[in-house]
Amino acid sequence: MQKSTLFEIIADFDQKEYKYIRNWLQSPIHNKRRDVSKLFDLLTKSNNTNATKENLYHFIYPKTEYDDARMRQVMFFLQKELESYLVYQAVQEDELFSVRTLAHVYQKKKLAKPFVKTMKKANRALQQYPYRNRHHLKYEHLLLQEEYDFTSARGRFQELNLQSLSDTLERHFLAEKLRHACMMLSHARVFKKDYDFGILAVVLEYVEQRNWLDHPAISLYYYSYRALTETDRHWFDLLLKDMGKWKSVLPNDEEREILLLAINFCIGKINEGDKTYYQQVLPLYRKGVEDGTLLMNGQISRYTFINIVSAALHEKDYDWVETLLREYSHLLEERFRESTVNLSYISFYYAQKKYRQAMPLINETVFDDILMGLFAKSFLAKIYFELDEDLVLESFIDSFLAYLRRKEVMVYHRKIYKAFALTLKKIMRLDIDDTEGRAKLRQEIIDLDIVAERDWLLAQLN
Repeated sequence: MQKSTLFEIIADFDQKEYKYIRNWLQSPIHNKRRDVSKLFDLLTKSNNTNATKENLYHFIYPKTEYDDARMRQVMFFLQKELESYLVYQAVQEDELFSVRTLAHVYQKKKLAKPFVKTMKKANRALQQYPYRNRHHLKYEHLLLQEEYDFTSARGRFQELNLQSLSDTLERHFLAEKLRHACMMLSHARVFKKDYDFGILAVVLEYVEQRNWLDHPAISLYYYSYRALTETDRHWFDLLLKDMGKWKSVLPNDEEREILLLAINFCIGKINEGDKTYYQQVLPLYRKGVEDGTLLMNGQISRYTFINIVSAALHEKDYDWVETLLREYSHLLEERFRESTVNLSYISFYYAQKKYRQAMPLINETVFDDILMGLFAKSFLAKIYFELDEDLVLESFIDSFLAYLRRKEVMVYHRKIYKAFALTLKKIMRLDIDDTEGRAKLRQEIIDLDIVAERDWLLAQLN
C-alpha cells in the first residue's frame, strides 16, 4: 500500500489539509460514496501507515470476502477526488488564473455585464500582482486576448486592441525563450549535451532592436545568456546592475535562477583560471544565504554550502566561514548535515594549516556522497604531502586509486581524481634538484584536459 500513488499523495498532506479534504469528501457535490471517505480516514491514521490492502478492505467492508477489483475501485475514486481537490486549491491560490478563467467563461457565454465586471477585477489583480515576471507577461497578454475576443464578437466596426495584443504576445514569448535558452545552456555545460537553440540568434537581435530590455523578465535572462556566451565582461556587469535594479520583482524561484546564472558565470571564469572572480562570486553567495534566495523548500544544498565555504576560504574570509557554519548550517538537510559541516571544517582547518585538527575529521566522518568523500580524501593526500609523510602518502595513493576503480564514480570525477593521484605520485618522485624534470611536469599539468587540484599541484613544483 505504501508504494501506491494514492499513499504518496496522502502522505504529503498535513493535518490542516486533512480537515479540508474530509469536508470535501463529505460534500455530495464531490463524493457520494461512504467507502471513499472511510478509506481516507483509515489512511490518515498513523497506526495504519503499514496496513495492507486486505486489512483496509476488511475495515471498510466488514464480514465480506476480499475483492481486489472492488478495493482498487475505491482507491481509484479516492485518488480522483484528491486530485480534484488539488486542482481546486491550485486555482484558488492563483487569483490571475481563476479570474481570467471566469472572464473567459463569460466571454464564451456572451454575458456582457458579468464579463466587463470580471475584466475590471482581473486587470486590478494584474496591477496588484507583486511580481513582474513571465507569469505577469502571460496574463497581460491573455487578458488582452479576452478583451479582443469579446470586442470582435460584438461587430466589425468595434475598435480592436491588435497592437497591444501583438506587443504583449512578443514580450511573453521573448521572456520564455530567453529563460529556456539560459536553462539549456546551463544544462549543456554540465552534461556536455548539444542543443538546437532554434531562432535564438534572431531573438537576441530583435530584443536589442525593439528595446524590450526595460522589462526584468526579459533583461535579466538576456544579460545572463550574453554573459555566459560572450567574452566581454560588460554583459556580466549589466546583469549585476539589473539584479540590483529589479530586486524583489521576481518570485523566489526565479530570483534564485538568476542568482545561480550569475554564480555559474563566475565559476566558469574561475575554472578558466581567472581567480579574481572569487571576489565577485562570494558576495553573490552571501546574498543568497542571508536573504534566503539560495534556499529551496527552506534548505540549502550541501554542494552549494561547500562551494560557499571554498569561495570564502580562497578569499581568506575566515570570519564568514565561521558565521556560515554557526548560523546557517541548520539549513542543511538533516541527513547530510553532519558530513557537510565536517567537510567544511576540514577545508577550514586545512586552509589555516591546522592539519592535526583536520585529519581526525577526515578519518572519522562517513560520507554517504562519493564526491564529497573524494574531496575529503584529496585533502588527506595534500596533508600527507605537506607533512612529508612520504611512505604513508605512497600507500594512500595506491589505496585511493583502487578505491576509484572499485566504486561507482561518474567517469568525469574518476578521471579528474585519478589524474590528481597519478600526478601527485610523479611530484613525490621528482628529485629536488631536477629543474628540467620539474619544468616538464609543470607543462604536463598545465596541458592536462581535466585534473582535480590543478593550482595546488602546480604550487608544489615551485
